[in-house]
Amino acid sequence: MALPGGGAFRAETWTLYAVGMLVIGLRLVARGRKRGLTSLQADDWLTINCIVWYTLLIVSVNQVFFSGGSNFMTPEEEAALTPTTIAERVAGSKWVVVLEEAMVLTVWTCKLGMLFIYRRITQGLKQARSINIAFIWVATGFVGTQLGLFLNCRPFHDYWAVPTPNTQCWSYFNYQVIEACFNISSDIVMLAIAIPILLKLQVPILQKGILLGIFSMGVFIIIAAILTKLFSLYPPLLTYAYLNWYCREASVCVYVTNLPAVWSLVLDMFPSLRKWGRTTSKTPSSSDHTTQSRILKPSKSKDHQLQQFGKLGSSKAMPANLEATESQERIVEPYGIAKGPAGAFHINKDVTFSVRRDSVSDDYPVTADESMDNKAHKRGNVQYVSNCSAV
Repeated sequence: MALPGGGAFRAETWTLYAVGMLVIGLRLVARGRKRGLTSLQADDWLTINCIVWYTLLIVSVNQVFFSGGSNFMTPEEEAALTPTTIAERVAGSKWVVVLEEAMVLTVWTCKLGMLFIYRRITQGLKQARSINIAFIWVATGFVGTQLGLFLNCRPFHDYWAVPTPNTQCWSYFNYQVIEACFNISSDIVMLAIAIPILLKLQVPILQKGILLGIFSMGVFIIIAAILTKLFSLYPPLLTYAYLNWYCREASVCVYVTNLPAVWSLVLDMFPSLRKWGRTTSKTPSSSDHTTQSRILKPSKSKDHQLQQFGKLGSSKAMPANLEATESQERIVEPYGIAKGPAGAFHINKDVTFSVRRDSVSDDYPVTADESMDNKAHKRGNVQYVSNCSAV
């Protein structure tokens, strides 16, 4: 016998699951295009592993809901038990154990995946130490949560006793408190690491807004985790609505972990988006990006001709009133070089050109701009000066 509201519950949970699997699929396509299936990294394999736990989670919440519940009952429901309903609730109680374990594995797999991404984008930065601390805290939380689940109800088979003599075996109270402390605190730590990194990125404002929006979904994950515990621990709110919030929390975890790589795929498919939100500036002329050797040769007339030399021995006369370009030209004193034209002036041309890096990492495909003079930044618009001499 299903609980009330079965149609809406099934539609919501499987819709969330379909979106999550679509995001995971697009992420794996994006990563496969960049690295190949044989060169996937740790977070990619964690994502593949997450598919199993996420699927098991959605199946188990539906089994609990449509089997008629578990040994979590009101006094009126316990008084109305029949052999048929007892069998249904025993089956549902076993699925609750599976549900709790699948939830932990799904959420913590996503946490580890995000930490591996953070580690890559903070290599060589001072934030790398914070990532290592977060790794330790997440690992500690996983061990503590597992111990809480498997030691909370003794004997273990009382988890599916209907009715159960041990309050902990139907309420999971102690386990829920342990899981909430580690889960919510680790989410806060990870969010506190991610947001400052993203705020410092030198990227177009619209691209930064998208990335901040993705990672700010972590706030919703924290809210969902709190509501899950309220509906499963706070007596006035004790209902099976916590199952809905389990699905919402786990699904958003999957979205946040995989959407950055999907954004990379979107940029590959629509390269023009890389300039989306960038402020336009004056386009440098071709003379800013090329270097030419010129010799100023004296003549009998008052005007001088500027000779442009290409291959050895060839020259092309150019007007002496050549206008200056944005690049700087300095005329220096004549060099006494035997092979050069007599009385030639030596011209140095300082040419500035820029080299842009189109991605900070495989997972955060944004364009970073900065100057070499600014040591606080890591990469970006690097300026080179080339002094070209003509002899």
